[in-house]
Amino acid sequence: MKKGFTLIELIVVIAIIAVLAAIVAPNAFKAIEKGKISATIGDYKSIKTGAMAYYSDTGVWPADGTTTAGFVTDDSVSGWDGPYLEKWPPRDNWGGTYTFQNDSARDWDGDGSNDAARYISVTLIPQTVCAKINTQLDGTETNPGTTGSIQYGSNATETLYMLISQD
Repeated sequence: MKKGFTLIELIVVIAIIAVLAAIVAPNAFKAIEKGKISATIGDYKSIKTGAMAYYSDTGVWPADGTTTAGFVTDDSVSGWDGPYLEKWPPRDNWGGTYTFQNDSARDWDGDGSNDAARYISVTLIPQTVCAKINTQLDGTETNPGTTGSIQYGSNATETLYMLISQD
């Protein structure tokens, strides 16, 4: 009498493992996506806090297009008491970049004219993720997010704009 598993027993075990994997895998991928979204929101809040502290100390906003000057390194502005961030986020979770913007390139209040504002632009964000971030931060979903403090377009991959302050 040989000891071991029969072919039928092995097939049943493999089938059970496949069913469990089919149930667990989608939930695992959802958790990873939620983690990426939470990290992006956390980065935004850190940069926003750093920008506000910079403005509070110096009376001016960091320069347009900056990534580290003023936030992490001394940019020789009177009153600078940083660093305001331990480090600048090098990449978002989808491979894009964070950039601090200080310009009048967007209409934030929906009146049809561009507004002087400070905001973060984050590149290469999937449009579905933009919608989720918009819902979490603005509380409502407009598709695409063309109004409110979170804005993006309707392409599959977008630049996400997250408002810090506007005049």
